[in-house]
Amino acid sequence: MISYLFQREQETSLLRYCLRYLAICLMLLIGPLRVAMAEEKAQVDQIFALFDSGETMTRESIEQNISLLEKLISSDDIVRIEKLNLLKCWNQPSETEADVSRSLKHTEQILTQIPPTSSPHFVIDLTLCHAWFLQLSGDITGAMEGYSKGVKSAYEHENIKLIADARSLRGALYSYIGDFSEALDDLVTAQGLYESLNLTGWANINLADIATSFRRYGDPESAIKYYNKLKEFYSQKGNQEQVANVTSDIGLALDELGEHEQAIENFRFSYQYFKEHKYPLIAAINATNIAYSLIQLNRLDEAETYLTEAAQAITDKEPTAYSFMKLFIGKIRYQQGRYPEALGELAAAENAFRAMQNDRGLVQLLQLKSEIYAAMNDLPSAYQTLQQFVALTRKVEDNSFAHQTTELKVKFDTSWIESENKRLLDNQKLKEQELALLEKNKSLQLIILLLTGFILAIVSLFAYKQVHRNRHLQTIALTDYLTQLPNRRYIYAQAERYFQLAIKQQTALSVIIFDADHFKKINDNFGHEIGDQALLTIAQASQAITADRALIGRIGGEEFLILLPNTDANRVWELAHELQTLITRYGAINLPIELKLTVSAGVATLSPESKPQDESFAHLLKRADNALYQAKNAGRNCVKAAEKIA
Repeated sequence: MISYLFQREQETSLLRYCLRYLAICLMLLIGPLRVAMAEEKAQVDQIFALFDSGETMTRESIEQNISLLEKLISSDDIVRIEKLNLLKCWNQPSETEADVSRSLKHTEQILTQIPPTSSPHFVIDLTLCHAWFLQLSGDITGAMEGYSKGVKSAYEHENIKLIADARSLRGALYSYIGDFSEALDDLVTAQGLYESLNLTGWANINLADIATSFRRYGDPESAIKYYNKLKEFYSQKGNQEQVANVTSDIGLALDELGEHEQAIENFRFSYQYFKEHKYPLIAAINATNIAYSLIQLNRLDEAETYLTEAAQAITDKEPTAYSFMKLFIGKIRYQQGRYPEALGELAAAENAFRAMQNDRGLVQLLQLKSEIYAAMNDLPSAYQTLQQFVALTRKVEDNSFAHQTTELKVKFDTSWIESENKRLLDNQKLKEQELALLEKNKSLQLIILLLTGFILAIVSLFAYKQVHRNRHLQTIALTDYLTQLPNRRYIYAQAERYFQLAIKQQTALSVIIFDADHFKKINDNFGHEIGDQALLTIAQASQAITADRALIGRIGGEEFLILLPNTDANRVWELAHELQTLITRYGAINLPIELKLTVSAGVATLSPESKPQDESFAHLLKRADNALYQAKNAGRNCVKAAEKIA
C-alpha cells in the first residue's frame, strides 16, 4: 500500500511537471506572437500618424506605405480598414485627365456601396474626397455642394479635424472663384483648428491657400511674405517638390507686382523641376505662366514657343489651365493683329472660364475681347462686351470688397465716354471735325489723360486709406480686444436686428448666455495669463458651434452670448450641451491638466407659436439670464432653459 501511494505520488509529480513544462512552452510561443501583433499595430498607427500629419511624401513612398498597411492590418480590424480605405481614396492618381476620371468613377462607386455600419468619420471624409475629385474634373458646383455637406456633417459630429479639412478645401475653392470673404472665413478658421491640433503639415498647406487668397485679393506683398515662409520651411525639410510649387506661386505674385523678369526666373525653376521629374501637366502650367510674363514684356515669339509646348499637355479636360492658356494665345494673336484668330482662342477660353465659374479670368477675357472688337471697328460688339465686363467687375468687387485699380478705372471711363460719343454722333461732319481736332491735340490729350490718371490715383489712394482706417477703427470699437469676438455693444445691436426680423417673419430666435465657472478662482490659482487662455478657449469652442462669428459676443468679464436665428428650443438645448462638451475638450488641450474648464448656461427661445411672446430682445435676454442664474444655483456646469412667459 505504501509502495502504491509512493508510485501514485511520483506519477502525480511527473504529471505536474509535464503540465508546468507545457505551460512554459505555450507562454514562450504566445508571448512573442502577442509582442509581434502589438508591434504590428504600433507600426500601423505610426504610418497613419505620418499621413495624418500632412507632411508631404513622394508618390513612391505613399504607395509603399499603403502596400505595407494592406499587409499589416487584419481583416477584422474595422477601424483601421476604414482609415486605410480613406487613404486609398485621397491618394488615387490625379496627374492626368485620365487619372482624375478613373479616380472620380472609383470614388463614386465606393460612395454607393458604403456599409450601414460605417462610422460618421468615414462617410464625411469620403464625401470630401469625392468633392475633391469633382473639383479636379471641373465640376465646381458639385464640389462646392460636397464640401458644404462635409462642413455641416463635421460640425454635427463635432469632428475638429474634419471641420478643419472641410473648411480648408471649401475656402480654397471659394478663393479660386473669387469669393474672398467666404474664402478667408473658411481658411482662417481651418488654420486656427490645424494649429490647435498641432498639425503643422496641414497648417502649412492651408497657409499656402491663405497666401494665394491674398494674392488674388490684390495684396501680392502679403502673399509673398507667406510664400517665403513656406519656401524656407520646405527647404529646411528637403522637400524640393513643395519648394517648386511655392516658387511658382511666388512667381504669380511677382507678376501682380509687375516684376515680370523675376517672375520668369521663378517659373523657369519650377518648370525645369517638374519637367525633369516627369510631371508633364504641371510643367505645362508653368510654361503657360512663363508665357504670360513674356507677353507682359512684349516678347511674343518666346511666349508663343512656351504656349505651343504647353498645348501638347493641356487640353479642355483640364479647364483651369486650358482657359488661361487660350486667353494668353488670344492676347498674342491680338497684338499680332490677327483679330479673328484671337476671338477664336478667346471663345475656347470663355467656355472653360464659365465652366469653372472663374469670374477673375472672365474679367481679363472680356476686357481683351472688348479691345479686339474696338480694333476691328465693331463698336456695338465692343460696347456690349464692355458692359459685360463692367457688370462682372462689379460682381467680383462685391465678393472681394476690393476696389478697381486706378488704371482700370481710367481705362473704363475713357472707353465708356468714347463709346457713348460714337453712339450719339449722327452728324458725319461733326465727327470729322472732332477727329481732326483730336489729331491736332494728341499731345495735349495725352498730358490731360496722364494728369487725370495721376489725380485719380492720388484721390483713390487717399480714399482707400481713409475707408480702410475708418473700417479698422470701427472694427476695434466693436471688437473685444482679447477674444477678437464682437463686444457687448455690437452683439446687442445685432441681437436687436435679429429680434425684429424674427418678429416680422414669424421665425424662431434662440440665445445662449453662459459664463465660466469659478473664473475668479482660475485667476487666483493659476494667474491671469491662464485666465485669459481660458477665455480664448471658450471663444474658440463657441466658433465651432456657429460658422458666423458675428453671432458670438463677449458681453462681460467671463460672460458670453450666442445668437441663433431660425433655431427652436429643442435645437438650442442640444447646441448648449454641445458647447459645454467642446469647451471641456478644448480646455483639456489648451489649459493645464489640473484645470478643468466648465461653463454654466441659460437658454431662451422666441417662438412664433408661443403666446404671449417676448416684447423686446431685452426681455428675451432677461429670461436667458435668469436661466443662467438657475444653472449657477443648481451647482454649475449645467444648462437651464428659461421659463415660459406667464
